[in-house]
Amino acid sequence: MRVRRIKIGIRRPEESLEEAKAIARRVQAGEQLPEREEELYFSDLATLRKTLSPKRLSLLWAIAEHEPRSVRALAERVGRDIKNVSQDLSFLSRLGLVELKEKRRGVPVAPVLPYDEIDLNLRIRL
Repeated sequence: MRVRRIKIGIRRPEESLEEAKAIARRVQAGEQLPEREEELYFSDLATLRKTLSPKRLSLLWAIAEHEPRSVRALAERVGRDIKNVSQDLSFLSRLGLVELKEKRRGVPVAPVLPYDEIDLNLRIRL
């Protein structure tokens, strides 16, 4: 079974721009690009910490451990208001860290993790 992994880290915007340009040049040259890991980068540590706050990380852990069948069940599990949990899940979903299964005839939305691992990468030297 293949482990699904996302790499999260800090990268200066100019680094991301240079990488995108290099990839574009390779594509224009007709090169076959290797399959890449999923990646999510932030411009600084403060933004990463705000985005992956302790409350949001606790949601990820609770989803992984308990596989709740609904947002309400997850909110009860973590002891938080359903509205706040729903907002955090919506945000994490936009980042691609959580998937929300569609409602089906009254069945609540179930949060699911698309990854088995989150690899946090902090480069301290350039």
